[in-house]
Amino acid sequence: MRFLSSLRVIMPALLVLVGACADGVTAPDPLAAPATLTATTQGPRSVQLSWAAVAGAETYEIDRATGAGSFATVATVTTATYTDTALVAETSYRFRVRAIRGTEQGPYSTEATALTGDRPVVQVTADITTNTTWTSTNVYQLTKVISVANGATLTIQAGTKIIGGTITTGQAPPVTALMVLRGSRLNAVGTATQPIVFTSSAAAGARAPGDWGGIILVGNARSNRTGRTVVEGPAPADTVSWNGGNLDNDNSGEIVYTRVEFAGAAAILNVELNSYSLYAVGSNTRFEYNQAIRGLDDMFEWFGGTVDGRYLVSYEAGDDHFDMAEGYRGRLQYLIALQTGPRVTPRAGNPGALSAEQNGFEIDGCGSASGTCALGFSSEPYTMPVVANFTILGPGAGVLPVRSGGDGGVGMLLRRGTGGTWMNGVVARWPESGLSMFDSTATFARLAADSLDVFNTLLANNGRAFDVAGATNRFGTADKFTDANITTSTAAAHLLFTSIPDSSVAVANGASLDWRPATGSALRSGGTGTTLPGKTGTRVNNFFGGSLAGTTFLGAIAPDAAAPWYAGWTTYFRN
Repeated sequence: MRFLSSLRVIMPALLVLVGACADGVTAPDPLAAPATLTATTQGPRSVQLSWAAVAGAETYEIDRATGAGSFATVATVTTATYTDTALVAETSYRFRVRAIRGTEQGPYSTEATALTGDRPVVQVTADITTNTTWTSTNVYQLTKVISVANGATLTIQAGTKIIGGTITTGQAPPVTALMVLRGSRLNAVGTATQPIVFTSSAAAGARAPGDWGGIILVGNARSNRTGRTVVEGPAPADTVSWNGGNLDNDNSGEIVYTRVEFAGAAAILNVELNSYSLYAVGSNTRFEYNQAIRGLDDMFEWFGGTVDGRYLVSYEAGDDHFDMAEGYRGRLQYLIALQTGPRVTPRAGNPGALSAEQNGFEIDGCGSASGTCALGFSSEPYTMPVVANFTILGPGAGVLPVRSGGDGGVGMLLRRGTGGTWMNGVVARWPESGLSMFDSTATFARLAADSLDVFNTLLANNGRAFDVAGATNRFGTADKFTDANITTSTAAAHLLFTSIPDSSVAVANGASLDWRPATGSALRSGGTGTTLPGKTGTRVNNFFGGSLAGTTFLGAIAPDAAAPWYAGWTTYFRN
């Protein structure tokens, strides 16, 4: 009885205690996001992931995305490490991880990226201030605008690949570029079988114009700009002054057999970087066998200077293919530009935009009538290039905006006091006109002085051969450019060449185009031969160790060339 009595006293207390425990059960802490996720390339098709273990996690879900694509789950593991071996070589991947406990799913980790391949990826995080060599055994990833400064030389071996900053879905691309400052040099010498490629970090198929910046060279040659004039682009480029030089034979290095792909990144609207930007670059710089692919701004732009160039290819520009201004006086030979449709589409989130006045050539004496040029469009030294053997092919009607002022959709736009000589070329399939010239006071002064001439050139299948006849500040049918030195044609432009698609046919990714004149083509004859007329003949010496020669054909490639100069190292693709 005494036991039962005690039990009657204890039981209610036990029940209260049990109830209290049931009501006060402490739930486990929520799963945290895995920290310090790293992705390390192990080989051409393998990446090893590791992360900090999460308290309470039973398993981990591994998600993978190719380039800027969408994530998909590829594995579930019980340890804080995983090696993904189902990858494609030379491809950019993004990874994320989250912890799992029963049906509970924790938050994702921050993303980690890796580029597969036999070559490890070396992130370039600091400016180059001492002589440095980048080898073909590595891939080099730019993490910002990297400057070569302090008189240093950056040497890049043939076959090396350089990529821009990491592309993240839904975010603006980081502005990354390679900028070689005055007094420093870039020696990037590839070969036809091993070109040096500067490209996007995104995977093939997911790349876009504006994924990264481009190459900027700043030399010490003369220009016609006054005051302090800085490089176009975001910081720190916009703090670099490039004018005021006085050494026309300056040497910024060697850029040979290179490709710049998907350049043109911008921090704000209208400060897009060019694929190749050459500021006051001198004549002892070697610049040949270079291709620009799908840049968001100009593909090749010369700001003053005297550097020569040859064997240049531009494919799918967001603005002009070849832009010269501010007193550029170099010589160029064998140039190809191809624009098709639809127009390039910038990377989502990139604040840069396509130009409303896109042209093949855009040539200015000075970019501004006042303020930065002491004598406006007549400032010296005049823009005075010699350009020979060019093939500038537009997209036909309905692709580019055509401005009523005549400065958009033009094959050759010569304006703002430019001089120069263009010869042995073909300009075809541009929707506004093949050739346009305005700003009459300064530009016609160059014309009257026989310092501006276009001859032995075919204008074919353009919206019109010349800009509107009789319009203010423009020339028409009575001008010297309409004489026998310029031929016009309405023939289908693509039929001039051995194998170039019609404007209605998209260029296939990886296509090998044949720019040689087709049998019976008007390009096969009509060149100047070896004797160059007028003032041009005095300006062609010491061109790549010889002379800039006249040719008996028009366009960028000899009719029966057994091995075209663009074979092997050029390519064409959209993403």
